[in-house]
Amino acid sequence: MISKKQKLYLIAMISFGIFFKNADAQQLQAGKTLLAKGTVEAISLETSEVRSLKRRTPVFKVDKVSTYQKSQAQLKMIDGALLALKENTALHIEEYFLSSEGDKGSVVMELVSGGLRTITGKIKGKSDNYKLKTPVGSIGIRGTHYEVEIVNGELFLAVWDGTIEVSSNILLEPLILGRDGTHAFAKISDAGEVKPLLKPPAELSSLSGQVNKGTDDVKEEVTELVTSVNSEKLNLGLTIQSNQQPLKSEDIKKAFEDTSFLTEEVLDTFATEDTEALLTERKGVIEYSDIEQFAITSSNGTVSDFSMRINVDFDNGTVPLGEMSFSDNDGEWFATFNGLINTNGMQLGVNYASHGQNLADGDIKAQFSDELRKIRGNFSLYEIDNIATTAGGLFVIKEK
Repeated sequence: MISKKQKLYLIAMISFGIFFKNADAQQLQAGKTLLAKGTVEAISLETSEVRSLKRRTPVFKVDKVSTYQKSQAQLKMIDGALLALKENTALHIEEYFLSSEGDKGSVVMELVSGGLRTITGKIKGKSDNYKLKTPVGSIGIRGTHYEVEIVNGELFLAVWDGTIEVSSNILLEPLILGRDGTHAFAKISDAGEVKPLLKPPAELSSLSGQVNKGTDDVKEEVTELVTSVNSEKLNLGLTIQSNQQPLKSEDIKKAFEDTSFLTEEVLDTFATEDTEALLTERKGVIEYSDIEQFAITSSNGTVSDFSMRINVDFDNGTVPLGEMSFSDNDGEWFATFNGLINTNGMQLGVNYASHGQNLADGDIKAQFSDELRKIRGNFSLYEIDNIATTAGGLFVIKEK
């Protein structure tokens, strides 16, 4: 029979075991899954455990991540790098380390098959601290956005920004592509023969079209999105002017298919981030006014001096105050708005709007992203007495 003292000892040992297991897991985490379409799996090369990847699922430095037919994935790594894996791709994450200060780290990955496109993060720029191994050679980087794919034993490369260096014992000398090289595109045979190219290799497969184009799941998602957005205007009591056409599914689908590298904006458009748990954790009133990016057009020329502020009351689930302003050739556009927040985004209505000395109206849609640290959205405004005078666009703002 186990004594009380022995029971306490066992409980303590189990607790310590769980603590260290969780600590080890955090230390091993290399990133998280932003997007998983089709069949995407990670297999631990230490335990042989197979996990199905979905939005927000972590990936570890002992994982081999695989996509299959008509599947793709996008990963956000601990240093901020983005990795988009094409269909039928196998990527082994051997090492992914970032110091607690965030200024040092190292990356070693192996592209076993298939292809990927990546925008690198903080870990870059120094010799030997970033390496992507392939059957033909290893790729080092200097602050870069590049693409690589293995097709029938040959390696196809494209550098969209920065520089990469490909090294191998079958190459006579390292191959430099991008800003510091003579070419941005190339292919390398399995025998080490290098052929520089003047344009992107046709062998590089599409990231989005291979999965989404013409598939039933995207048609359904697009239809649901269109229905949701168009009905939202009616639910908010917003007036749809005769010159404002309802959102068309074809337009959204085309924008989705044309995105060769899916971004957070695209993912948030399809409401893939689960915000319910995050909303319950936030307290108080938070001001979002730090503008990260925007794209605004006006019927009256160039737009300047854009500013925006959204106060969110997480305790009461409201937006008590929102305002924005910007200028075009005919004066300043100004609008105030308020509304409610929920797990699907924000329900906002314009209270007052003007353009110069003329009254205006319009609508605004927004939702949280990046674990409630950002608000992304779009708006459209028009003069009440001259509906041909319009302005509108997209915005991303962060917590102040």
